[in-house]
Formats: sequence, C-alpha cells, structure tokens
Amino acid sequence: MKTPLVILLLFSALAVEPAAQQTPVRDPRAAAAATNAAPTGTGVIAGAVTAEDGRPIRFAYVLLLGGTTGVVKVTSSDADGKFTFDKLPADRYTVGASKTPYLGTLAGAKRAGRPGTPIVVANGQKVGDVAIRMQMGGAITGIVTDERGQPGLGAMVAVMQWRMQGNERALVQVGGVTTTDDEGRYRVFGLVPGEYVITAGGSFGPPARALTATEVDAALRGTVAPPAPPAAPTRYAPVYFPGTTRAADAVPIPVTAGEERNNADFRLQTVPVSRVEGSVVSADGQPLGGVDVTMTSFAGSIAQYGMRMRVGPDGRFGVGGAMPGSYVILANGSGPTAGQFAYGTVEIGGGDVIGLQLTMKPALTMNARLMFDATTTAPSTAGRRVPVRSLNPASSGGNLTVAATNQSGEFPITGLVPGRYVIGGPLSFGPTSDTMTWALQSVVADGRDVTDLPLEIADSAPKSVVVTYTATWQELSGRLQSQSGAAVSDYTILVFPEDKAYWFQGTRRIVIARPGTDGRFTLSGKGLTTLPPGKYRLAAVTDIGRDEQFDPAFLSQVAAASIPITLGPGEKKIQDLAIR
Repeated sequence: MKTPLVILLLFSALAVEPAAQQTPVRDPRAAAAATNAAPTGTGVIAGAVTAEDGRPIRFAYVLLLGGTTGVVKVTSSDADGKFTFDKLPADRYTVGASKTPYLGTLAGAKRAGRPGTPIVVANGQKVGDVAIRMQMGGAITGIVTDERGQPGLGAMVAVMQWRMQGNERALVQVGGVTTTDDEGRYRVFGLVPGEYVITAGGSFGPPARALTATEVDAALRGTVAPPAPPAAPTRYAPVYFPGTTRAADAVPIPVTAGEERNNADFRLQTVPVSRVEGSVVSADGQPLGGVDVTMTSFAGSIAQYGMRMRVGPDGRFGVGGAMPGSYVILANGSGPTAGQFAYGTVEIGGGDVIGLQLTMKPALTMNARLMFDATTTAPSTAGRRVPVRSLNPASSGGNLTVAATNQSGEFPITGLVPGRYVIGGPLSFGPTSDTMTWALQSVVADGRDVTDLPLEIADSAPKSVVVTYTATWQELSGRLQSQSGAAVSDYTILVFPEDKAYWFQGTRRIVIARPGTDGRFTLSGKGLTTLPPGKYRLAAVTDIGRDEQFDPAFLSQVAAASIPITLGPGEKKIQDLAIR
C-alpha cells in the first residue's frame, strides 16, 4: 500500500455554534419534486473535454449535478470538445464526462475514478474555464491454457482488486466476466490506473486419459474392453496469475492510463472434487424430509459456487463435484417444518465429507421497535422499513427483507441465522421529504449500544432492539486555503472516528469530500449526510484511492498528521484548514 501524502494542518479558524436542537427544514430537492419543476437561474458553466494530450474529445456525454438544488442536466461536447450549461441556479455543481474508450472523469479530479472539485456558481455568474481531461482505459491481455497446455476455450476470466471488506483485506471483483476465444486468448479493457489480479476458471469437460492397448484392440475388433478403473473426479480450480490457486500468492499487475499489459498467460489446474453427504434431523433426532439444503462458497471469488439439494423422505441428502474451499450450508424448512432452519460451515480440502448432520431448530427472530426523537411533530411510526444488512460470508453483504412497522413502530426481524448484522440506515418513508430529514440516532440491543457496529448473533437473538431516528443533525464544514489565504481545491478532506472499532468498510462515520473552487468543503450536514456525535480526526491528503479511506492501515498513517475534532449533538462546527 502506498504511503499517503498528508498535508500538515495549521489551525486557521475554529468557529463553534452552541449545541442546539435543529428544526427540520424541508429539503429543496423534495420541494422541487413536489412542484414538478426544476429550479432555474441565470448561472452558466462552460468548458471543454480533452484527452491527456490536449486533443478535443467530441460528442462525449457531459453530466451536471447540483449538490443542493438537485438540478440534473445532460449535454454533449461539440466537434471542438466544448460544452455549455446555462440557466443554472446558485449552487455547487459536479460536472463529469464519459465516452468509450476513455474513462469517465469528473472536472477537477486528479485522475479517473477520483473525486472531482465542486464548481461554485452564483446566480448570474459564468464559469467558463472548466476542464475535463480524460484518460484512456488500460487493458490486460493473455492466453489461458488447460493443464496439458492446450488453449482453454470458453474459460471465464475476471479482474479483481484487493480492497477492504469489513476489517479484512479481500479480493473484490471489478467489472464483468469475459471468456476466452478458441485460442484461449482474453482481453479486459477500460481499466482505471491501478493494480489488478487476474483470475480464471472454467470447465472443458472431463480430463482426457490415455487409452490402453487392450482398449484400442477391443475397439478395433468391435468388442467391449474391460472397464478401466475409475479416475478420481477432478475440476478446474480458479487460478490466479501467474498460476497459483492461492489468492494470497497472486501477483498483481500494475496498469497505467492507456497502457496495454500483454502476455499475462497462465495455465489452469485440476483439483480433486468432493462429495458431501449428510442428513437433516429434528431436535429429537428424527429424520426430516422435504427440506431444501443449499451449500454456498464464501463470497469474493470468481468461483463462488451454489448448490441446492432436496432432502429425501429419509432425511438424507448428497451432492458431488464440490471444489476445495469454505462453504456455508443452510437448511430451510417448508410445510410442517416451515420457520425452522439449520446452519453451519463446511471445509472441503479434497476428500469427501460424509455423515454431516444438520439439526433443525426454530429460526431466530429479533423483536425491534422504531422510535423518533424529535422536538417537533414526529411522523407516524407505521409503515416504515428499517434496513438490516447481513455481513455473513455467503450473503455478499445483502440487505434482508424486513417487514414494515406496525402502528406502534414494532417490526420483527425474522429468518436470522447465526452471524453478524448491521441494523439501521436510510429509513424508507416513501416519496416524501422525510427520508432526507431523519437520520439514525441509536440502535440499542438488550440495553447495549450497537449503533453503526456489527451485532453478533449466535444461538439466540437479542430480546429487544430499539432503533431511534432523529431530526437533529450535526454540521462540519470549513475552507481549505494556502498560507496566503488563497482558496485551495485540489486536495481531499478526510474525517474519521478516533475509535478504531468504526474503521470498517462502508461506515457512515468515515467521510471524504473535495473542496469546491472556493476552497469550501462540507463533511456533515442535514439528514442522511450527518455525522453522528463523537470524537473524530480531520486531515487533508493529496490523493486517495477507491475505498482507501476504510483501510485501517491507511487511517493509522493519516492519524499522525490529523487534528482532533469533536461534534456534539446538534452542533455546527466550522474548521478552516491551511496547508504548508
């Protein structure tokens, strides 16, 4: 991991307003939607889309998005690469362009895939020098062969990157899957500059074997040769460049803008596959039939396998062809066993797994309740949906289907299996402005505060979960400037909590923002964009990779050059920063 270049922060101005309860204000985007008319004004943004060498890029799609008004406009660059947006109300605008085979780029971004600089426009003002400089995407090509060195026709090839998932560094697939041609060749393109891991897998039929002389003679005579001894069943394992089945041993391939990395060749490998057999029984040990059993490999690989088995009347099930790896196995009841489950993990290392027993028991349920903390009239607690996200290995971080709240705000969270879950997030109100007003305040499970933290569920679930939303919001903003006082916009502002327990992927407590052309930035605001009260660190960095702000190692490096900042409930804080 590269070492971040952190801008040393000098105190400039620290203005704090006393903590106070905030009165909900109707969001201007919702107001515009209610009147079915987009806000207009007399501002103008104009500029040009060019390649890195300065050549104009014609007929590129150019998108404009207003940060406060919600204005959205689309146009295209002309034959000279120029574009214009007019009739704009005062706002801070993000402008970006896209055109194949170039990489989508935002105005002010240091490179493709990085945040852009918001363009500040006053009513009647014309900003005419917006430059969007687009890079060509990179590409990786190579040949995949089978274990005999023959072209691997139809092999699946995926591009992956190391990223933070939860508190762990894991390979994450980026983009789709391509297949090799009749010569085993593949080409993946449109890659943002970075380091990539190439992985391939596939199935080209059962491996061939050499015929014995007896078998050949029998075939020529038209008779049947004695059967050959059965070969151990094998399948092609996922292989990572330059030719390893271990992801940890994969060699990342660095790609720069417009670069084509050739000869990323490697050979597939066969591995023995296993048969899994077991039975499903009731709590008293009696066999249960009519149950569906699924076995799913852990997420995060091109070879994420899923197998479904129907349990026979005798309670037995079996499946063959399982690749080595870690699996989650889940039995779901139906009919007389509806509402019951059995859950476990299976490690397959090349040998068969026989005698696995799954004992059914009632599915776990959490009784939760929605509440609103408000100094003004709160909305009804009925008909709302509280997000619940699973962090279990085979779930890919998917959201659970949770019933809407009743008149008392109560809602059961059903069908839970042992694992880790995060409760709370953007609350569904339907097509109203309330969604933009209310933010998660707390999640308390059996008296323990688990707000924004994974809730671990083992053999039993919490008996009571209270999820509270509030219209009180915290504001954190400021201005980045040079020592002479001039606005600075080509850096990224980062705020993150002091408590390392919150240093994980996707937490709302870690926020990045680019200053606008006036040097001003906002890290916390009304409703869904608010930071929870707490102790944070604030820093400015020259550049930041995708999701790098969630990497604990990166944050540890930044922390040494950051400054502390505390947000109280309802507090508005302005922290100006100077660089040297």
